[in-house]
Amino acid sequence: MPNLRLVKNSQVGTQDKGSVKLTIKDIPLGDIQIRENVRKEYKDIEELAESIRQHGLLQPITVYEAGDLYIVKTGHRRFMASQLLYKKEPDRFHSIRCIISDAENLSVIQLVENVQREDLSQLDLCNALSSLREQGMSLKQIAEAMGKSEGFIKVLFVGVKEVNNTPELMDSLEGYAGITLTDIVETKGISDPKERLEVLKEHGKGKITRSEMRAKVRKLKPSAPSKKGKVASPESVKYWVSSDGLTIKLVFSNIKMVHKMEPKFKKIFKENQIQVLK
Repeated sequence: MPNLRLVKNSQVGTQDKGSVKLTIKDIPLGDIQIRENVRKEYKDIEELAESIRQHGLLQPITVYEAGDLYIVKTGHRRFMASQLLYKKEPDRFHSIRCIISDAENLSVIQLVENVQREDLSQLDLCNALSSLREQGMSLKQIAEAMGKSEGFIKVLFVGVKEVNNTPELMDSLEGYAGITLTDIVETKGISDPKERLEVLKEHGKGKITRSEMRAKVRKLKPSAPSKKGKVASPESVKYWVSSDGLTIKLVFSNIKMVHKMEPKFKKIFKENQIQVLK
């Protein structure tokens, strides 16, 4: 198993027993260089710099050590954009968050770089995330490496688990480019597999929006059973308050609910010395 250290702002993070230790820390821009045999033309650096200025660096760059310096392995545009920002705001953009790579960490670093790709398919993302967990990385470490919140990563892994347990969902990820791991999580409430796949395919093909997909999930999601094992019918109540705030009107859709709530209302009225007018 790779032996990596998780460091953010030069502080060692807490590790789970048996987990991978990945090095992520902020490095001064002056300690980083770009070395390439063939000069590449990097486009839209100013636009990327403005995005970083407004939203921050969303994903760390990857570097490797070369003596007293670090050499950019991936993330050249992000590094160059940060250099541009440093010229304008040196106090704010004097360093950049980096993942430090070496030969021992190569397999893990390659997986991290893979999940950072913008053009990565959802199926490949699913496989890459699964591999990172198999390597021993914690959800917190994966979140740090991807520049995402731990909560977001937890949601993705709910989708990963669903896909790994259901071959049909894996086929959907592979066959319909518009379906994401998040979509799979959001349709989890549909108990009928065929209905769930149909909703996912409709969304994946662009026939329904995300909000329309959520509405279908709510409609197809089974109601919670009552204590007697029967499906409970939804109750509703209309609530009206006069403009002067002195009159409140409650209209129930079910007479049984009225009888159930009346003693509770009377108790509240009595405790607050409210006179009931009939």
